[in-house]
Amino acid sequence: EGGPPPIDWQAGTVVSNANVGRGARLLTVRAAAPLAYLPGHVLGLEIEHPETKDPLKGPYTVTRCVDDLFDVLYRVIPDGRKTPFMERLAPGDACRFGGRFGTPIAEGIDAKCDRVVGVATGTGIGPLLGFAEQALEAPGGPNIEFFVGLRDLADAACVPELDALAADSRFSWSACVSRPSPCTAIAAAPLAAPRYSGRVTSAVPGILGSVASTHFHLVGNGAFVKEFKAGLIAGGVSEARVTTEVYFNGKAEPDPDVVAFVSDQLRSEPQTRARAPPR
Repeated sequence: EGGPPPIDWQAGTVVSNANVGRGARLLTVRAAAPLAYLPGHVLGLEIEHPETKDPLKGPYTVTRCVDDLFDVLYRVIPDGRKTPFMERLAPGDACRFGGRFGTPIAEGIDAKCDRVVGVATGTGIGPLLGFAEQALEAPGGPNIEFFVGLRDLADAACVPELDALAADSRFSWSACVSRPSPCTAIAAAPLAAPRYSGRVTSAVPGILGSVASTHFHLVGNGAFVKEFKAGLIAGGVSEARVTTEVYFNGKAEPDPDVVAFVSDQLRSEPQTRARAPPR
C-alpha cells in the first residue's frame, strides 16, 4: 500500500536515441504489437545497468505514439542514476516498458476553450509537441501557443519540429530564456521563434492578453507548475481550465510573490503589465 503501481512489463527494442538539443534526447522504442499511448500518458521504462546488470526503472511521459512505436523526450543528468546509461542506448538494444498512467493532454482540455496555452520547462515540451501534432491534424480545433522555459537557447529541444508546426496559422511557440550564456555563439543561436527574457512565470503572464476562453497545460519543474497554476486561479482562470504535470521538484512550495505577480498580470490592463517581475 502506498508503493509504486503494478506494471505489466513488455519487451521493447530501441529504434533510435537522437540528440535533439543540448543534453536532451528523444528515445524511440518499438513494441511487439500496436500500442494505445497518447501524448501525456506516463509509462514505466526499464533498462539494464551495463556493468552491474541491475534494472534501472523510472517514469517517463510519452511524446507521441504511432502504431508500435513510441517516443519519450528526456534530459541527460550527468550524475544521474539512470539517464547517463540511457544516453548510451543504441538501435537494437533491449529495454522494457509498461503501464499507462495519467491523463493524456487532449483529454484534459476544456472543450469550450478555443485557445490552448502550453507552458513548459525543459523537456516538458515533449508531450506538448505530440499533443499539438495531433490537434493540428483536425480542422477547426483551438489555436495553440507554447511557451518554453530555458536557461539558455542551446537547451531548446525539438526546435525543427516546433518550427515546422508554426507553418500552421493556428500554432505558435516562444522561448523564455532565464540565464543566457555569455558565449556569443550560443547567445546568437538562430531561432525562428520569438524569445523573451526571464522565467516563464515572469515573462509569460504579461503577454497573454485575454484568457477568457483559454485552457492552460503546465508541465515541468514543480515550483513553476505550482506557482503558475496558483497565479492563474487567483487571476480568475477556472481550475477546470488548468491541467498540469510535474516532472521533478514535486515537493516545492510555491513562492507567494510569484503567485501574486502572475495573478496581478492577468488582472491588470495590458499597458500596465510586466513592470516588476519577481526575481
